[in-house]
Amino acid sequence: MNLQDIETPAVVIDSEILDRNLRTMASYCGEHNLALRPHTKTHKMPEIARLQLRYGSPGITVAKLGEAEVMADAGINDITIVYPLWGESKWKRLTDLAKRVKIGVTMDSFAIAEGISRAAKAAGVEVGIRLEFDTGLRRCGLPLEERAMDVARRVFALPNIRWEGISVYPGHIMGNRKIREQDIPRENERLDRLYSLLDAAGIPYPLVSGGNTPAAFQSHRFHGVTEIRPGTYVFNDRNTVDAESVTYADCAATVLTTVVSTSVPGRAIIDAGSKTLSADTLLSGEGKYHGYIQGHPEYLLDELSEEHGHISIPDGATVHLGDRLRVVPNHVCPCINLHDQVYLVSGEQILDRWKVAGRGKVA
Repeated sequence: MNLQDIETPAVVIDSEILDRNLRTMASYCGEHNLALRPHTKTHKMPEIARLQLRYGSPGITVAKLGEAEVMADAGINDITIVYPLWGESKWKRLTDLAKRVKIGVTMDSFAIAEGISRAAKAAGVEVGIRLEFDTGLRRCGLPLEERAMDVARRVFALPNIRWEGISVYPGHIMGNRKIREQDIPRENERLDRLYSLLDAAGIPYPLVSGGNTPAAFQSHRFHGVTEIRPGTYVFNDRNTVDAESVTYADCAATVLTTVVSTSVPGRAIIDAGSKTLSADTLLSGEGKYHGYIQGHPEYLLDELSEEHGHISIPDGATVHLGDRLRVVPNHVCPCINLHDQVYLVSGEQILDRWKVAGRGKVA
């Protein structure tokens, strides 16, 4: 079976590029004595999580309980949820997981930590706790202020928790190389401030977890970080290319799509729209278009309907009804989450078909 046998649109994963991406990140982390706990929210597939563990990761990261349950069911036994879990039902699901696997959670409030502690005590289990601090993204995380240390002291003293350390997410460090060179020293100032506060409060931080894909290979420059949690690096996408972190040769995931209309002059329509590629706009670089068409940089994917991709074709270029194109999505994570399955390929040959087992696990 080869690519011509696949109904489009479909996600195609290049096995050689995937393997190279996994090996390269694992090798970098090994060289710099960094633990690699990859975020599986990008791929949502136990098959790839197992490869990441095989290449040396001690465990994986997920965003939601549903993803953790999928990975635990697949035999992954060391999972960290980097999301503040709220509510008795979620705490019950969490402690049920703790009976089966080593589980940890990141949060930024005493109320959540206390709820988890109470549920864990009732269930007779232990749950790992990582306290999150905000170093600039302004999404989640305690402020770098004295008052946050009181929260840390109270969390540290809770029963039935395993204090693992602290967590940050430098998701605001997204620009190109020049911008990152300006951002990294600022981030280190914030990290140093955090460590000073923790030291003064007598709070240990054996683990400092951080990292993202755009700055992943600069992680050794972030003060005190002992673990990183990149996710997108397994596939890469147009965001990471335009952030000057990788090239298109490092993009393992593409959407195979077919030209279904050429009736409008200067336009071609493909069978991949926002329900296939996701509607996410570009977060870096020029901030235009909805994906990169491999082998045809002159084709501009400048508009998406739900089921239609609108391509502008320049004068002198030719495109034909039935042509098959490969699109590198802007943001691969939501793209993968739109698909039931992906095809693993080597060249034109299909090696395997993997179910996106964590698809839609948003709770």
